[in-house]
Amino acid sequence: MVERISRPLGDDLRSNIVLTLALALAYPLVYYLSPGLGLVMGYGMTWVSALLGFNLLFGYGGLLSFGHALFLGLGAYTAGFLYKYLGINNIELHILGSVLSSLGIAALIGPLVVRYTKIFFAILMLAIAQVFWSLYYKFFWITGGTDGIKLPRFTIMGIPLEGLDFATYHHIYFYYVTALTLLLTYFMWRLVNSPFGLALRATRDNEVRSRFIGIDVYKMRLYAFVISAVYAGITGALAVNHQRLVTPDIAYWTTSGKVVFATLIGGSKLFIGPVIGSFVFHLVESFAMRFIYWQLIMGALVIIIIMFVPGGITQILKTPFFGARLTRRAGG
Repeated sequence: MVERISRPLGDDLRSNIVLTLALALAYPLVYYLSPGLGLVMGYGMTWVSALLGFNLLFGYGGLLSFGHALFLGLGAYTAGFLYKYLGINNIELHILGSVLSSLGIAALIGPLVVRYTKIFFAILMLAIAQVFWSLYYKFFWITGGTDGIKLPRFTIMGIPLEGLDFATYHHIYFYYVTALTLLLTYFMWRLVNSPFGLALRATRDNEVRSRFIGIDVYKMRLYAFVISAVYAGITGALAVNHQRLVTPDIAYWTTSGKVVFATLIGGSKLFIGPVIGSFVFHLVESFAMRFIYWQLIMGALVIIIIMFVPGGITQILKTPFFGARLTRRAGG
């Protein structure tokens, strides 16, 4: 017996891998033509993991967080502290430390915050994130305050990159992040298509019925919250190794807004949404920042997306022209 399972274009793993690899292949040419645009692509690839994690919480779990910068900040400052106080400049250890710190704080506050939903959850997360931001800002003798913590070039598995030229260094960074992003994308795809992912979507669509059939809604949301935090923490560690500076800005509420906006632009209804949203957001942001009132341009873009394409850019994939469906076969 053969079971035919159809997925919309963009909701399968293949679409994500193809898009990511296409961007990776295009990167050298883009960087050659415009180094600045190449750096923007680096930021876009860096933020994919944070958006994947956020979309697990928001798109699949139905919990909108206005405080996701909390975990980006944790990941960033963990990397900064590891270098400043322990002299550790290995990017793998930075990522590991960021995972542990994000996991620990998420496990600590998660049991409290996931008891709430809708605007209550969103505002509570915003409040907690702002508390952490104020700590980074006020305890300047530890965190460096607004001056931040400056990092040298990272090492990969103990191999220093200090002697490389600027372009080579950023090429290595981009492809390192691309490989990590592909790995994290695979894990997330397996997760959202597992029984856990299906149960999480059930709690989003109908909490009462989910409880009735025996799903522990509280645990589903807590697990999603912790996983989402870990993904954001990884992005925090990668981001500071890209810009080589840790400041309180990465933990400010505007960073949380950036995560939300990028997800809305890409679309939370398809799995490929965070990948598209990350690159489109950073490209538009880099263009808009050339103007004095660049926030007006970004705000107008979000309004247009919400009004005319509420499903994000990936909604175009559902139109008759692009709405071809990918099919996979499973033996049964």
